[in-house]
Amino acid sequence: MSVDSAHAPTERWAAHWYAVARASSLGPKRPLSVQRLGRRLVLWRDASGTVRCADAACPHRGADLGQGRVLQGELECLYHGFRYDGGGACTLTPCEGRDARPSRALCLRLHPVREAHGFIWAFLGGTPPETPPELPWIPGAPEPDPHGAATEVLWNARFSRVMEGMMDLHHFPFAHRRYAPGAYTRLDPYEVEVKDGVIHTVGWLRKESAAPGTGMRFEIHIRYPGVLFLRFSSRLHGVVVCTPADAEHTWVSARFHQGYVRLPGLGWLGSWLALAFEFRFIQPDDYRMVRGSLPRSGSLEHGALVRADRGIVAWHRLHEAALGGRGDVAASS
Repeated sequence: MSVDSAHAPTERWAAHWYAVARASSLGPKRPLSVQRLGRRLVLWRDASGTVRCADAACPHRGADLGQGRVLQGELECLYHGFRYDGGGACTLTPCEGRDARPSRALCLRLHPVREAHGFIWAFLGGTPPETPPELPWIPGAPEPDPHGAATEVLWNARFSRVMEGMMDLHHFPFAHRRYAPGAYTRLDPYEVEVKDGVIHTVGWLRKESAAPGTGMRFEIHIRYPGVLFLRFSSRLHGVVVCTPADAEHTWVSARFHQGYVRLPGLGWLGSWLALAFEFRFIQPDDYRMVRGSLPRSGSLEHGALVRADRGIVAWHRLHEAALGGRGDVAASS
């Protein structure tokens, strides 16, 4: 395969709800500019505190509205002071005077947006239907609480490869050999079920000579397109959201919740320590693997998949179905 074909822009994204930011990152006075699905977006809170989402380019001359400010719930462009209300209409063009009636051409392109589960979600990738799908949340996943800790990173890796890496269990004793028991190489049993749009995976990594169902247990639940609920133990859970930033980059945000220490202040610290270990020592190994995988995009045609990849196969089949292709998700269970 040539270098050009390995880096060909083959990523496609289905029209759906995507997590675009952590809710806590958006305050009442400053807008937030983010790159998601190859589109520059601006987020801000109107006078009632409701989140608004629009294309970040000012309709006037294209300035990034994320560099501006929020005044009484209206978004003000830093370049010329044009203001926009929560409905996207321009309410003020200072250069024309306060009594001027701004042109309808000065109107923001808004995107459907919701705030839930500690994240801000936008419907991207296409025109939403009259009845948009429900948010891709997973029942039972932990909600924000004072004992949780969160972080976010931007990876130079395509969305499909990142999702493959997040769902992969049998890489653990090899990619993370500095921290993992090297003898726990056998993934057995490994159970995959697709139910109500959620991929449920449970697996045990064990020694080759050990009995099935012994060793290290992993439990990962995935809601298309990019939400994962991980049960590390009965008292340590994690939520990870993955969203394409553009054709080559993926935004990843994680929130960990631990139940070992619930004292005020110390509960958050326990979650933060677990999260810091994961993203300081474990995730860099995963990032190195997915960043260097060729071709840059993952699919059912890219790679000779094995039984231990059945969860990944299930995700790709959901992806194909969402894109309008043929994908029998039941066949992966």
